[in-house]
Amino acid sequence: MPMPEDKQQHVLAYCAIADPSDTDLLVLNDAWDAAAAYLAGAGIQEPTEKDPRQPLWFNIMKALTLDNYDQRGAQFEQGKLVDNPAFRRQLTQLKLSFLPGDSI
Repeated sequence: MPMPEDKQQHVLAYCAIADPSDTDLLVLNDAWDAAAAYLAGAGIQEPTEKDPRQPLWFNIMKALTLDNYDQRGAQFEQGKLVDNPAFRRQLTQLKLSFLPGDSI
């Protein structure tokens, strides 16, 4: 599910992307979906607009989306390939969602 139209400008501003290309939007939508799935895996669904937690949820979604967008490639530190923390957290969340005895 792509990010909602009414939230897209906020996410673009948060990610400091002034003039996004089609590729940027595609990657940002994937990052948004991954962030939503990450929170859903932790049992957190989007609150309704009237819920006082909605702004907090949205800020977390923006931060996770930016993190996924920024960390989408391999990183190098002093010539060595280092782990991608956004990928590692999501992989752990996915593994936890497939614990023995769980069904989806």
